[in-house]
Amino acid sequence: MRLHYYPGCTLKEKTTNLDLSTREAMKRLDIELVEPDGWTCCGAEYPLTEEKIIGLAAPIRVLRQVRDEGGDILVTTCSFCYAVFKRANKALRDDPIKHKRVNAFLHDDIKIDRWTKEKTTGFEDYNGEVRVLHLLEYLRDVVGRQKIRSGLKRDLRGLKVAPYYGCRLLRPQDEIGMDEPDDPHIFEEFLETIGCAPVDYPFKQECCGSYLSVSLPAAATEASYRVLRSAKMEGAEAVAVSCPLCFYNMDHRQELIRERFLDFPGLPVLFFTQLLAWGLGVEKSILGLDQHAVSPASLFREGSGPEVIL
Repeated sequence: MRLHYYPGCTLKEKTTNLDLSTREAMKRLDIELVEPDGWTCCGAEYPLTEEKIIGLAAPIRVLRQVRDEGGDILVTTCSFCYAVFKRANKALRDDPIKHKRVNAFLHDDIKIDRWTKEKTTGFEDYNGEVRVLHLLEYLRDVVGRQKIRSGLKRDLRGLKVAPYYGCRLLRPQDEIGMDEPDDPHIFEEFLETIGCAPVDYPFKQECCGSYLSVSLPAAATEASYRVLRSAKMEGAEAVAVSCPLCFYNMDHRQELIRERFLDFPGLPVLFFTQLLAWGLGVEKSILGLDQHAVSPASLFREGSGPEVIL
């Protein structure tokens, strides 16, 4: 089965472990991920002003390309990309003015074939035909728990993992609609499906500091510490994330966190797709564990019998 997949810019440069573990895991589920031809950056953030809607052009162009390639679903793993595509798609469907203006702008778009250099223009209006899903949604709603469980090759033996939703996966509720933002279960159910023991903790929906990592790094360090400390206090052996920026703030900042907060011993941070890929039998060498500032390698061990994660 072929499925349109949007990796986004960060997964191609900074967090290739998220991209590669996603691809390898989906192969084990008999799904071939296909990138939209000529995709560009989605903008990373949904436009914050109603007056200037040109920021919708980039994500809508990608969605239109998916439609023109015959796709009806676009899956992504990055929380920021997911929020941009999901909200832009809904805005185009619900707002006639945005629909008219964005399509008018994109009507004279020019696409140049990378091989033949042939130019294509005069595109048909995009009307929101493509369904945008986060990979967690796709696994829940399309693949299903039974197929995932039947494909597991390793016993994760109840690894205590704290799911981290962050700012973008659940809100705004009327535009995202993935799960109940005040009482979510999708991440926990995923972890249970692959054999982990999800850890409930108060800060799973609190911000890690996001872009303050650039402008106010001390604030991002403190915000990430609060999330990690909360998970650690509830017994977590690792934190699972989907957002590359959350991964950076909570993994790569742990040296600074430990310098500033002497009570914190450290905690591995994993992408949820790394856990999925491992459970489905993907080799450890493919998971990109060397890209972590806090090595999670101690969690992964090859057993003498069935391979397990401890």
